[in-house]
Amino acid sequence: MDILTQYVMLAIGIMFTPLSDDVLMITHLTVASSGWALFFTTWVVFTLAFSWFYLVGRGLHRVIPSSKRDSRYLNRAKALYETYGSRIVLISYFIPGLRHPLHYVAGFTSLRFRTYALYNAISAFLYTGAWFIVIRLAGQVPAFQQFQDWVLAL
Repeated sequence: MDILTQYVMLAIGIMFTPLSDDVLMITHLTVASSGWALFFTTWVVFTLAFSWFYLVGRGLHRVIPSSKRDSRYLNRAKALYETYGSRIVLISYFIPGLRHPLHYVAGFTSLRFRTYALYNAISAFLYTGAWFIVIRLAGQVPAFQQFQDWVLAL
């Protein structure tokens, strides 16, 4: 049950806290036991958590009247989608500050869920994989190991 609680806390952290996803990912990968199961489950949590942003955007699209949908920022985001297409979902994972808003906009602009889900899953896989490799390499550094032991002792 402890591992399930950890993943629920990670998902809640991604969806509802102002903490950076990078900080959440580093902390999660540092304190959890390593292995392919950790990678796979973290990938699934990130995929599902970011799907939440899409669904919120889709819900807002239905609730906000069309007369109020003409903001300058929303038009800029729509222009990004028109220029780069669904690839912007992939790119946004690696740009803090754009990571969450562009997923909301994907839902708000009514990007097809199948298309979004494909790019979201690929993006989450690459994002999780990149952090997984970085943390595993950092684990080889003695100073990081000492820091990790100190954090786990708390």
